[in-house]
Amino acid sequence: LGRALNTMIDTTQATESRLRQFVSDASHELRTPLTTLRGYTALYEAGGFENETDLDDAMRRMANEAARMSRIVEDLLLLAKLDEHGAPEPESVELGSVLRDLASDISVVQPARPVTVECPEPVVVMIDRDHLIQAVTAFTTNAMRYSDESAELILSATQSGGRARVEVRDRGPGISDDDLPKLFDRFYRADSARARATGGNGLGLAIVASIILSNHGTFGVQSIVGLGSTFWFELP
Repeated sequence: LGRALNTMIDTTQATESRLRQFVSDASHELRTPLTTLRGYTALYEAGGFENETDLDDAMRRMANEAARMSRIVEDLLLLAKLDEHGAPEPESVELGSVLRDLASDISVVQPARPVTVECPEPVVVMIDRDHLIQAVTAFTTNAMRYSDESAELILSATQSGGRARVEVRDRGPGISDDDLPKLFDRFYRADSARARATGGNGLGLAIVASIILSNHGTFGVQSIVGLGSTFWFELP
């Protein structure tokens, strides 16, 4: 009984610690764009914009920061919804068509990047289509963000033993062993400065984790520094 009570207390303390860290991280993420918006507003009120060009540039920056803050809030709301209500009603989705559509999108955004889709046979899963696309897009966005545009990107879907597996493989710089276990944590960044500079908010992979877990799936990543990374998830 004593051991059970100690375990319960340790679990409660760990949960409270994670909650405090999550609130702190969320506040920090929202504080940055809010500070920028308040700064530009104060500068405008002080008559700091002497010509229309300066004002136009300030409005552009404010719009960008407002959009970034909106994305953070939307991601937080999605995580809260998945935590509370779980996954929405699933539908039948063929993975090959989804991967081919995403490959076309990548080619539009980064025309120089070679993209390959490997799906030799139809692979069907039961999941909300929008959530599936969001999960795979989080993987491809990371690969596009952290690898050179000339590096090949491979999207694959296979099935075995009643499970469907999706992989996104890149030929990027890879990820250190210290970072790998934390990549799917909320607000975690392997390279904080670089992620902020390129627009990441540390929630994309956490959303993947919530989506896949709420659909009774598993997920993970393998990476070798200097050779590239493979992000994957499996669904029934």
